[in-house]
Amino acid sequence: MNDWFEAEQRVERAQQLYESQRWLEALDEITAAIEINPHNAGWHCNRGYILDQLERYEDAIKAYEHALEIDPNDQEAMTALGVALTRTGRCARALDIFEQCSRQYPEHEPAYCHRIVTYAEMGQHEKAEEMFYLAQQLTDECPHCYYNVGISLADREQWDRAIWCWQKVLDLDPQYLGAKARIAEAYRAKGDFPAAKENYLAELREEPGDVDLLAELADLLLEMGETEAGREKYRQIVELDPENAEAYAAMGQIALNGGELEAALDAFQTAISLDDECPGGHQFLGEAYLRSGRHAEARYHLGLALQRNPDNRHALMSMGNCLLETSRPTQAATYFRRLTELEPSLPGPYHNLGVCCFLRHKFGEGISHCLRALEIQPDYVMAMHKLALAYVHLGRWGEARRMIRRALSADPENAQMRQIARRFRWYRVMKWLRTVFWPIEWLRGRRNPNGLA
Repeated sequence: MNDWFEAEQRVERAQQLYESQRWLEALDEITAAIEINPHNAGWHCNRGYILDQLERYEDAIKAYEHALEIDPNDQEAMTALGVALTRTGRCARALDIFEQCSRQYPEHEPAYCHRIVTYAEMGQHEKAEEMFYLAQQLTDECPHCYYNVGISLADREQWDRAIWCWQKVLDLDPQYLGAKARIAEAYRAKGDFPAAKENYLAELREEPGDVDLLAELADLLLEMGETEAGREKYRQIVELDPENAEAYAAMGQIALNGGELEAALDAFQTAISLDDECPGGHQFLGEAYLRSGRHAEARYHLGLALQRNPDNRHALMSMGNCLLETSRPTQAATYFRRLTELEPSLPGPYHNLGVCCFLRHKFGEGISHCLRALEIQPDYVMAMHKLALAYVHLGRWGEARRMIRRALSADPENAQMRQIARRFRWYRVMKWLRTVFWPIEWLRGRRNPNGLA
């Protein structure tokens, strides 16, 4: 008798801890109660709820299945199992569970409500809406139904209808967690950033410690050009979660974009120390080292990034630039050539390939690459600059003059092109002098190593 009393007390204690969101302690209490009395289906179901909160979804599924072994007619356990199976991608089995529940309990509205999400996950949105209307026949004031069908509508990018559904959720339950964040996501997708920001902030007032929500808001603020506000949100994230490598990496990117190279290096190094697999960590650290002129460190980290993903576009470009800056045009060209295969519509890799060719005295090939870059982006002044220099070197004065004029038409204030334009007449004179005196220069070993005038 004392054991049974202790088990009941532990279940009551678990409930109190659950309500206080002290999940691990609640799990200990409910587990101890089940060890005393393993034949109570409801307790196994409660244990599943706690495991769900701890994101131990496979263990939660086992708990719900155990509850159904004890009581195959437990409608709450069936519903919870269906939800858990949907969450882990086993939608077909989830549908079987929900349909079984509906056959046994036709008036059990959650079996229809949660099937909305299951069908949405399977891409069967017409069936999702059908479940919504069936649930509405049982009760038209279920906020979960409106929330779930909003997800289906958002998956189809029907943003206005999705927003209406989530607003309806808040009409029914003003404290419904996640609804304001969903509305924010929809407004962001529509390009209404102020409305998105307002709803993110409203959700954060309800959940101030939600680091995922803070990260979404931070990304939005950066997209809005509010760089310092975005950086401050990432600082809040690392205060709440000091081991959040992604937040440090994001702060590193902000610093890198702002030219704060030391701050960027510190942030990326911290991110990698916390998680060596941090997305983009080695790539961006390599880029920061490259911009700092520390080429050996740059090659090391960019090499690691490319080992993990040989098709990493940013790492390929940075590695090519690093090799180009250290006078290795032949090696650099392999990375730029790979980029032209992966992204044939980008002009930059063709321009850089052209530079590699010019440095190797392959002017015809280099000109072809730069012309390809201009086909992709007709106002690409950097390519025009290299072409003008190449034409000057080859004595193709008419083409050089036309390229200079084209560049200045695209960017009248471009300092490099203005300088070439000022010196153009002298280039022709110097080219003539080199033609006259080239035997003397050859005898003295005074040839131009770069092959560019």
